[in-house]
Amino acid sequence: MPPYIELEHMPSAAVMPASRAPSLGAEQGNTAGKVRDWTAFLRELVGAGQLRIGTSQPAVTLEHHGNWPGVRIDDSFGIASGRRFTLRMVLDRWSHIDGSGTDAAEQGPRSDISILDREGAPLLDLGFGEEGRVRGSDVLTRCRTLSRAASWCEPAPQRDGDGAELDSVPFRRLMAELGDSVDVADLAEATGQFRLNPARLRERGSASAVDAELVPCFLEALAEQALPVRITTGTAGVAHTLDCAFFCHRRDGVWQTLRSDSARLRIDTSKIDSAWVLNASEAAHEQTSLRLYDAQGRLLAQLSSVPGFVAIENPIWRTLVNALQD
Repeated sequence: MPPYIELEHMPSAAVMPASRAPSLGAEQGNTAGKVRDWTAFLRELVGAGQLRIGTSQPAVTLEHHGNWPGVRIDDSFGIASGRRFTLRMVLDRWSHIDGSGTDAAEQGPRSDISILDREGAPLLDLGFGEEGRVRGSDVLTRCRTLSRAASWCEPAPQRDGDGAELDSVPFRRLMAELGDSVDVADLAEATGQFRLNPARLRERGSASAVDAELVPCFLEALAEQALPVRITTGTAGVAHTLDCAFFCHRRDGVWQTLRSDSARLRIDTSKIDSAWVLNASEAAHEQTSLRLYDAQGRLLAQLSSVPGFVAIENPIWRTLVNALQD
């Protein structure tokens, strides 16, 4: 494993690979070079102040505000763990940056950027806000090679959908070093590598389908109780986890929005084709999660109670989940 350089005296130390490049075969040279470019880009974000960090699918958006944390990178995988949130990134899925966002007058420094895949789908959205617009423009200037679209003659990364990419030695090693105990299958679902498979869920514990039409009421109850929850969603290149207590909810047609002071979850409830409750024991803790899927079996969002210091789940969370199962 390559050595690391740590930037100390920061709330979350930025940890980047040292200059020695990983040993890769010639056929991986292009990917390795691209990962180094993304490593430099992520380093530039440290110290940028408050950012808007978000991931979006057509039917769900999760975004929040916070400082960009340090990032650990091994091979083409990266983990950024900040205050109440974690981004687990598959960097060889990242293609280029769309930095066309400007202020309301369509002039001045760029305020919003999106990281896209080769097909132009957004993987990660970043907003620099009023105080960070100059910083955002500077980041794009220094990382200008990433602002160009990928060459279409280059082969796209293989996506076999079996979750093997996230079950690799580098990714497991990175998770172990950071004490990250999340199940790889959850990350594979969040990034779309796994689709809904009831048999796989039942291998992990007790799994049962619940009425998807009750989910909007369930989400409203979460906000009314201001219940701390852990949400995991994602795109093809980022699994996005956030701990948050929403206290405001709103329905606008099929769209439902939950808000806190610094976070927002927006979901098209008409796209929730099935909802599953999984009860599993992990690290001596009993954990119950609600998983929402679209008609293609793509995970929209996974919700659970924020883990505490005791093995018993939040009783309000259990009551709300039990109401779904009645």
